[in-house]
Amino acid sequence: MGETKTRPWWVQTALAGITGAVMVPVGVGSVLVSLFGGLAASVAMAGFLVVLFVALLAFVAQVAPDEFRLGGSGGGRVCWAVLVMVAGTALWLYGWSISDEAGLGLSGSAAVWAPLTAVLFALVAGTSLRRWYLALCSAAVLVFAGLVLLRSLAATLPPEGEDRAAAAPLESLLVAPVPGYGVMSSQRSWLLVPLDVDPTSTPPSPFVELHVLADAPDCELDPYQTRYPAGPPCEVERPGLVFVQGPVSNAYVHRVDGRRLVLAGPKSFDRAALRDALLTARPAEPEGSFTATVRGYTATSAGSALTVFSPDDKALLPGARNIEFATRTSFEGGCTYGALECAVESPSLRYERFEDAHTVVRVVDGKEVTVRGGMAVGRDVLRTAALAARPPTRDEVRAMLPPPRPAGPDRSPMGAARDAARVLFG
Repeated sequence: MGETKTRPWWVQTALAGITGAVMVPVGVGSVLVSLFGGLAASVAMAGFLVVLFVALLAFVAQVAPDEFRLGGSGGGRVCWAVLVMVAGTALWLYGWSISDEAGLGLSGSAAVWAPLTAVLFALVAGTSLRRWYLALCSAAVLVFAGLVLLRSLAATLPPEGEDRAAAAPLESLLVAPVPGYGVMSSQRSWLLVPLDVDPTSTPPSPFVELHVLADAPDCELDPYQTRYPAGPPCEVERPGLVFVQGPVSNAYVHRVDGRRLVLAGPKSFDRAALRDALLTARPAEPEGSFTATVRGYTATSAGSALTVFSPDDKALLPGARNIEFATRTSFEGGCTYGALECAVESPSLRYERFEDAHTVVRVVDGKEVTVRGGMAVGRDVLRTAALAARPPTRDEVRAMLPPPRPAGPDRSPMGAARDAARVLFG
């Protein structure tokens, strides 16, 4: 009796791979081109290509029919061809999409994706081998390749529920935590505020305001306006001079020359100083406006109905305790125009002071990070923050982005791939 010839199972898997590597890209390209001829033309082209693909794989199935499941009959070989075509094409499209989104660049060169396509179809065919260890090895390689793709995809995903286009610019920023501070969310920047400040509350205004109103009897103030306190209580110190208290500010009202002058200041402002300041009120430029001498304050805007005085102590201004980071990739270096003070501390570090804020600027890794703080923030705090600046973590990017808009779950195949990537690789 003659020796039984070894059945070339590997020849059939190789031919299946070559067939897939030729038919899938040719088929996808032909269907896309046929779309220009209308829906009927594209459907006809797709049908023809499917029949041709199945026929070629059924022919390949005759090479070693005894080595593969479903290879014992003509009908079984056709079923095998259909299964290899459907599974191979689905995995090819899925892998192509995942690799593109992950930025692997596999689709950029036929010298890369063509052999990978052949390997894919060969492995799909190999999962139907009768020799269980060969089938198991084929399935294991497919699973491993899928995990590699998902891991690459997970590395590019923004925090869950966030838009990649929105997150990407923030990932190029430089940030640093500061003790005693927390990031103000949804600002699309690294803005830090003191932890002892309630971000939902509105702090009292530090400004003093001089309002010019039409004349009216003492204590007859509009209770519905919010520009100045209207009482009660309302205390008449003498005819034409009234002290009014409000929930967050106090005011003096002085009736003079057919008008009322109302000087409103924060609760912390001394009552006697407020009265003395109002009694210095006098006409000013522009015509129709009034000014006054308010100790520790300077008029910063003036109009016919309102003059605003800002505190000379800039540490009292709104946001004077806040810290903000700004990153630039294009910069010239050197002191900023308009800085009242500029001190170069090292070739990559300088300090600048402005009228109501100061900054520490650091050059690192081709970027310039500016740490800006109000005048209530110490210079050493800004310097320490600038020296600690680094790219943000995922959680820090999430903190800078606004909450995602409510949306239903992504039930697309790529949505499932992204979910799997997050679950498996974070």
